Amino acid sequence: MEICPIDRARQMLVVETPDYASVRATLSMWEAAAGGWRREARVPAAIGRGGLTLLKREGDGRTPAGRFRMGTGFGAPPAPGGSWPYRVVDAHDYWIDDPQSDDYNTWVRYAGDPAARWKSFERLAIPPYRKAAVIRYNDEPIVKGRGSAIFFHVWSGPDAGSAGCVTAAEEHVVGVLEWMRPEAEPVMAIGTRQELVRLAPFAL
Repeated sequence: MEICPIDRARQMLVVETPDYASVRATLSMWEAAAGGWRREARVPAAIGRGGLTLLKREGDGRTPAGRFRMGTGFGAPPAPGGSWPYRVVDAHDYWIDDPQSDDYNTWVRYAGDPAARWKSFERLAIPPYRKAAVIRYNDEPIVKGRGSAIFFHVWSGPDAGSAGCVTAAEEHVVGVLEWMRPEAEPVMAIGTRQELVRLAPFAL
């Protein structure tokens, strides 16, 4: 389980699942304040169709438990308000989930035929990613086969599990994108109550 440090983090997204098999989850937004952390909001969320895992593997449909830095926002125009970085994507934007490729778990812009270059890839210009953000899982260092393309993006509903991402209603995804600030170095903690005792004890 990856656990990034939170010594400089001033914002945290906490994703709690009732057990390892559940797709349903809750997402709460926390901001550091004088004397501790203050909860800003709490909304419904969902995770991977295979539930939660402590040992993520490529293609298992599970969401990794742990604490991760948040990466750039991306999706369709218009960009949300606020200061969080956001990239508008098009048909040339891909996230590579081919474990045999040196591009594994990276964002690549490519104008050629992706099927001729990679055995597996994700197109980023698709409806579920119309508003999204990268969850920085398995990137320091990248370990091939340990899972890739873990995002926070728009759901199809509370019972519709993703391929391993964290999802929520579009207005809540936009709300998070507008709330996060680069100087606050936001992180996301994902787990059952048992994991969150270590990852985000103030949220329990």
